[in-house]
Amino acid sequence: MKTTNILKALLFFFFGLFFFSCEKSPAVQDDVISQPEGYKDLYNLYKRGGRYNTVSTESASLLLISDRGATLVMSLKNVVVEEIVGANPKVVAVDAEGNWMVGGVSTAIPRNEALRDEDAIPFYLYFSNDRSLHLRISNGNHLIIKKLSIKIPIIKLTTSDGGDIVSKEDYKTGTITINDFDHLYWDKNEFSATMRIRGRGNSTWGMPKKPYKVKLDEKARIFGMSTDKEWCLLANYCDKSLLRNLTAMEISRRLGFSWTPKMQPVEVYLNGRYDGVYNFCEHKKVSPERVNIDVDAGDILFEIEQQLDEPVCWTTAHGCPIMFSDPELPTEEQIQYAKSFFKSFEDALWEKQFDTVYGQYIDKDSFIDNFIIQELTKNVDGNLRKSTFLTLPKGGKLEMYHVWDFDISMGNCDYYDDGYDKLDSWKGWWIKERGANGRNHGWYYRLFMDPVFCADVKARWIEVYPLLATIPEYINEMVEVLGDAPERNFRRWDILSVYVWPNAKVTGSYAGEVDWLLEYYTKRLKWMDSQIRSW
Repeated sequence: MKTTNILKALLFFFFGLFFFSCEKSPAVQDDVISQPEGYKDLYNLYKRGGRYNTVSTESASLLLISDRGATLVMSLKNVVVEEIVGANPKVVAVDAEGNWMVGGVSTAIPRNEALRDEDAIPFYLYFSNDRSLHLRISNGNHLIIKKLSIKIPIIKLTTSDGGDIVSKEDYKTGTITINDFDHLYWDKNEFSATMRIRGRGNSTWGMPKKPYKVKLDEKARIFGMSTDKEWCLLANYCDKSLLRNLTAMEISRRLGFSWTPKMQPVEVYLNGRYDGVYNFCEHKKVSPERVNIDVDAGDILFEIEQQLDEPVCWTTAHGCPIMFSDPELPTEEQIQYAKSFFKSFEDALWEKQFDTVYGQYIDKDSFIDNFIIQELTKNVDGNLRKSTFLTLPKGGKLEMYHVWDFDISMGNCDYYDDGYDKLDSWKGWWIKERGANGRNHGWYYRLFMDPVFCADVKARWIEVYPLLATIPEYINEMVEVLGDAPERNFRRWDILSVYVWPNAKVTGSYAGEVDWLLEYYTKRLKWMDSQIRSW
């Protein structure tokens, strides 16, 4: 009997052990949310002070490329994800059960202040206005991973006498050193050369931040551009977005001009003094990799420029100011040939019985593309008045070969005379209706009287419109490329809240300047599209 009772007790004991061993531990209940895969990799990036290069939140995962090129993937299951650029993040609080709430909705993730950051659970992810990635985690802490600020190259200019560049005519000797430490723009860590340097520009030379022309002692291929001695540093002082010349050159590339000057944003030091963000670019000149014409064979490069400051220049019968750019000192035969050619072109264009005889004198496609870029940007100088470059091959046609100088275009000019307010100037024709001598005047004014020319402009506009419509994406990309360089530029030149000739708008911030450029371009594109498609 005692043996039977003992056996029953033992059976009961072992049955109890078996029963309770089959019960699930509260730590592994199905409804307990665990730390998502990949969180620790993201936390380690945060811990070392790293930054991200690109990021996306698709297919319930965060995909991030770090500043070291590593790919990090974190599951977003049970994580509230939000894009809040231009707004405020949702309110984070704790509900009655001790779980985190985001915007008043419970996440079912309990608050636990005892957890270390690496052991916590993320419950809310969002991006702020500066594109920083924010993670709220279950111990109550707030982790911030900033976007990588791409470093543009640094150029150090040193003059032999240690002094500033004070002349547009007289060169100073010195050295130029270019640093691209991360090899983002070419394969060199450092480039150094001897040079000569002088000032350049017309109205821009009178501004505090000076533009320069650099002439190397020996040719070099810099940033993968052309191999040459002559380069420019554009200051963009009055263009507080620092982007208008870059944007115009991108439009030029998309339109397919025979040559588009290549530009690279850089930061410049002169004799050890920081002077801000510049565009390092190819100097406009005749050479096989730039304006590719044969001057020795009789080809000519002309510039339309109302200053008329070259040795040989004149104004045509219809008010267009023409200068010989190359050759600078043409023969008498070349002078007479050029003047006769322009006269014949204008005579054909202004025939009483209007027809397309003028087509014998001009490369019409290049004239159309020049109209599109100058009108779209509403370049105040682009109405056959300044900074327009034409080539005339011997025995050939005039071609609008390349464009130049857009710092006071795209909403950065306050002296249009077309009747529109300076903040509403994205409306109205400028190139189409004006020449160098004003309204209802000039080559384009006459060209648009030709129905065939109008039809050709419309067809070309419709063809290239998709390329023009994505320019705002390019502008935003260049803002990313500039990174925090504009901040340093405007510490050096404290002008964001100051009127600088000829600003149409003073926004007070760099972000505001970029927004105004984007707004103006988008409105101008839409206005021109509605007008041209109705022809």
